[in-house]
Amino acid sequence: MADSLAALRALVRDHGTRAVVSDLDGVLRRFDPSLWAQLDAATGTPQGTAFTAILGHPFLDEVVRGRGTHRQWRERAVSELIAAGSAPRAARDAIATWWGSSATVDQEVLAELERLRASGLGVFVLTNGTDQVPEELEELGLSGFLGTRRRFLLNTADLGAAKPDREAFVRAHARIEAELGEELLAEQVAFLDDSPRHVRGATSFGWRALLHTAG
Repeated sequence: MADSLAALRALVRDHGTRAVVSDLDGVLRRFDPSLWAQLDAATGTPQGTAFTAILGHPFLDEVVRGRGTHRQWRERAVSELIAAGSAPRAARDAIATWWGSSATVDQEVLAELERLRASGLGVFVLTNGTDQVPEELEELGLSGFLGTRRRFLLNTADLGAAKPDREAFVRAHARIEAELGEELLAEQVAFLDDSPRHVRGATSFGWRALLHTAG
C-alpha cells in the first residue's frame, strides 16, 4: 500500500473523520507521462512545448472555474503549438491525440476509497475539472463510484472556484454537508491530493490534508 494511503487510513481511524475527499488526476486517475515527449516529437517543437501549450495554458484557469469550455481550451492549445513552430495540421493532430489518450484508474486508490465508503464515511472526488469530466469518468467505468447524478463528484467547473483557492474548499465543504445531510467541522474531512499547493490550501481551510505519493 502507498504510504499516503496508509496515512489516510490512520487519519480516518484516529480523528473522527466523517468524509474523505480524493483528488482525481495524479491520485485516482492516471495518464502516461511519456505522451508529452511523443507530442513534442510529432509537432517538431522543443521538449516541454506540448505540456506548456496544453496544461500550462492560462485559459485553463478559466475552464476549471466554469468560465470556458474544454473545446475552447483545445482551440487555444492548437494556436499555442502553431505559435511555437508546429505546422497547423501537426498541431491539430497533436491536440486530438492528447484529447483521445487513454487514462487508467489507480485500482489501489479506488479500493481504499471504496473500503472507506463501506465503513460508513462519505467519499467524494474533488477535481480542478472541465465540462468534459463527467463523460471522461463514465468512459473509465467510474459512474457507479460517483453515485446517482454524480452526487459524489465535486467538479470545480460546476463549483465556480478551483483549488487551491479557499473558496473552492468552502463550496466543496457545503456540497459535502448537503449530500450527507449533516453539518461537519472542517477537521472532520480528510483530503488526499498530489499537489503540495492544493494540500496547503486545504490545510489552511481546516481539512486534514495529505500529500499523495503513488506506491
